[in-house]
This record gives sequence, structure tokens and C-alpha cells, in this order.
Amino acid sequence: NGSRVSEAVDALKAWVSTRKREVEVPVRKHRLFEVRKMVVPEELKEEDRLDCASVLECVKPANVEVYAGRAFGWNTHSLRYARITHLAKQGVSPSLIAKITHHRRLDYVLRYTEQKAADELNRNIW
Repeated sequence: NGSRVSEAVDALKAWVSTRKREVEVPVRKHRLFEVRKMVVPEELKEEDRLDCASVLECVKPANVEVYAGRAFGWNTHSLRYARITHLAKQGVSPSLIAKITHHRRLDYVLRYTEQKAADELNRNIW
């Protein structure tokens, strides 16, 4: 979904409580209230939902960020940009990518995708 960790945690909580695969959660880092639709992957089954319910009180965005860093060496925000890169490589327009990821300013998406494309061209120059 290209979401922030806090939005993903909200989506998890909504899925656990409603059982709905498509849920709306508040978008973070926006001044005005806005929601985004999050889709829970089909790979997650009822057993997974119940497992999540049993640990839900412990699931906080900061905990997820620390775990991802320690266990995998990931900065969770880099996953958001991995989604942007994936969509750009599929030929999705930058304006649609901005809509999916809820970037208010298209120039952020353009700057990022153009830099990635430039880096890729430089890698493959020879």
C-alpha cells in the first residue's frame, strides 16, 4: 500500500476488529483530516487475524520500526519508497503514485523516481 508504519498498524487494528479486508485509516503527516484505503493481503488468513488480535496491545509503530531495524536492517520508511520504485518500474504515472502513497506534492515523487532512474542509467552505462 505504500503506507507509513503508523497507518499500517491502524489498518491491522481495524482488520482485527472488523474482519474487513478493505479498511480506511487516517493519513499521517497531513494537516487536514484525510483517510486512505488499506487492503489486507489475501495471504493473511483468519488464523493470522486471531494471532494478531492476541498481541495487538503490544503492536505500536515504534516497536515495528525497532524490530524491522534490528531483525532485518530495514528502515521502515524505505519500504514506502520501495513501493514507489516498484510502481514506477511498472510504468505507473507519478501522479497516480502520489495518489496511492498520499504524497500531497507531486514533486516529491518526481524527484525520488527521477533520481532512482538516473542512478539506474549510470549503473548500466557500460
